[in-house]
Amino acid sequence: MPLLVVAAIAIFIDGWAALWLLLAIPVVPVMVRGFQTRFQSVSDGYRDTANALSARFLDALQGLPTLKLFNRGKEHGAGLEDAAEDLRKAIMRLLAGNQVVLLVVDALFSLGGMITLAVALAMLRLRAEAITPGEAVALVLLALQLIEPLDKVGQFFYVGMGGQAAAKELREVLADPPSVPANDDAPDLGEVEPVITFDHVRFAYGDHDPVLADVTFEVVAGQTVALVGPSGAGKTTIANLLQRNLVPGAGSVRIGGVDIDTAPVDWVRNQITVVAQSTYLFTGSLRDNLLVARPDASDDDLWQALRTANLEAFVEGLPDGLDTPTGERGLSLSGGQAQRLAIARAVLKDAPILVLDEPTASVDLESEAAILSALDRLMADRTVLVIAHRLFTVRDADQIVVLEDRAIAVASTEVGT
Repeated sequence: MPLLVVAAIAIFIDGWAALWLLLAIPVVPVMVRGFQTRFQSVSDGYRDTANALSARFLDALQGLPTLKLFNRGKEHGAGLEDAAEDLRKAIMRLLAGNQVVLLVVDALFSLGGMITLAVALAMLRLRAEAITPGEAVALVLLALQLIEPLDKVGQFFYVGMGGQAAAKELREVLADPPSVPANDDAPDLGEVEPVITFDHVRFAYGDHDPVLADVTFEVVAGQTVALVGPSGAGKTTIANLLQRNLVPGAGSVRIGGVDIDTAPVDWVRNQITVVAQSTYLFTGSLRDNLLVARPDASDDDLWQALRTANLEAFVEGLPDGLDTPTGERGLSLSGGQAQRLAIARAVLKDAPILVLDEPTASVDLESEAAILSALDRLMADRTVLVIAHRLFTVRDADQIVVLEDRAIAVASTEVGT
């Protein structure tokens, strides 16, 4: 709009006056940019404070039962109140900066600068008889139209600063390289024999001491191997290395003889299905959560999976059946029901390798019996890695591997030992 107004002045009134107005136009954007740089720390502080409050508020909601149990609701609420006050102050600092920008743009530039310049140009050019009195009035009136869109730049300073801070956070996340390369250029390997091999694997989190120093074992196709050991021994780390959520510092992890570090991530994860200690369910229906495993599954496929997971009778008894909402994070289901839904998802995925990471650790005895029965059916004709703390939970394994002191201490084919 400013450029169009200046062009109109140049064509219909006076080119010399239009040139001076054109030179004045960039002052507002440059000025606002200077203020943005000056107030960048204020904007960043606002975003940090807002993020901290959001995290604490979500934490309070999710931990509300625990706060009630220990009668600490009021104290925690007082902490949230303090955090909310910090956010209010951060917003007010940003708004104060916005008002400074509006004052400078409106008072000093728009009224004291552009309008004064337009009036002065009109008088000078009228005195020089370069324009008529009517053109002089038109020049001033058009200058008013010239500054209106420039004022918008200042008016949106507050929104722009908040947006810039958010964009900065996004850029930092997007610039962070993935911890696990996707290897999308690697060729798809198709079907391979579901044999799991850990060959002198070493892994450490960051600069800490290694969790795994020298781990070597193999799970033969169709075999069930139990991985046991004390808490913190690295059992779940082994599961994450197998799923390629982590990359070993030394050694190799292979599936069917293929080093998974060289294979496409999608191919690796297509070979594996996991039933973990706790199941994450998305907000939506039972159907939505099942289709995560196989989006093209028919209703018959879903019911068959529920039947295998010992959940068919429960879902049939619900008024909405498969369309029953699970609630936020699946809170409308019990722990045992959620675990059986996870088993149904594993049935639908139908991967050749199954990882069981303490799937009955957080359920009652009745639910445990139903889950174990479902797992027996799921484990059939698959290569299975069972992670457990207790030996009695893996008594049906073909082999037991004991993880101790960051390495394999015992690999026994005699389950009773």
